[in-house]
Amino acid sequence: MNSTSIISRLFIGSPPKSEYTMGRVSETNPAALKLTLLLVGVWLLIATTSFAFSYPLQPEKVREAYSLGQTRGHEELGNFFKKYIHHFPYPAEKPTAYVESVEFRTPYEQIVLRSLQAARYTPFQADEDYQVNPGLVLVRFVVSYKSNYVGPLPPLDAFRFHVLQDEAIEPRKQTNGIVCNPYIDGSHCLNYIREVLLWFDAEQFAPGVATIKIETPEGATVKAKFDLDQLQ
Repeated sequence: MNSTSIISRLFIGSPPKSEYTMGRVSETNPAALKLTLLLVGVWLLIATTSFAFSYPLQPEKVREAYSLGQTRGHEELGNFFKKYIHHFPYPAEKPTAYVESVEFRTPYEQIVLRSLQAARYTPFQADEDYQVNPGLVLVRFVVSYKSNYVGPLPPLDAFRFHVLQDEAIEPRKQTNGIVCNPYIDGSHCLNYIREVLLWFDAEQFAPGVATIKIETPEGATVKAKFDLDQLQ
């Protein structure tokens, strides 16, 4: 329910009562009533749209993210992505497969990535792509297999991926893909790399910290934390 309909439900059917002073009727000031409605509407809008990061994105924010992806300033881009990507060290146990990194992809960061990676990308395309799924949030895991490994690849479902705030947040779906395959002729990959994407809606997240927990096939647990209030 939007703020307009909420305000309508609050006031329709309950007209302002007249005030009786010394036997004379003093009607409520229309300007004061309008101001009250405006303040209530603003309060309701804030109360019902408190998100952890920039969402929904206004047109100027879409253009801003597009422009950042087009920049050739590697330091600026590097500083931006530091807040969104957490890298894990290679485990001392030297397992066959390990989680190399986890990335929290907000709608804003996704625009930056598309603008950075797509050839001849335009502001119009950036806005069009954003509108396809404006509330999409992705949590991306990169699973790397050790170099020169020969043998069957451990299944991805041997890993357990969790996203939590006060409690576990269930993804709408999970998809998997191959990032790099050294066994293909002409490949320049040093090792086999796969990705796991957990799909969420922006409304599933509250302000504050999101904890990412990964359980490995060897029984180890690794965690990363993202301060969503610091993300765009």
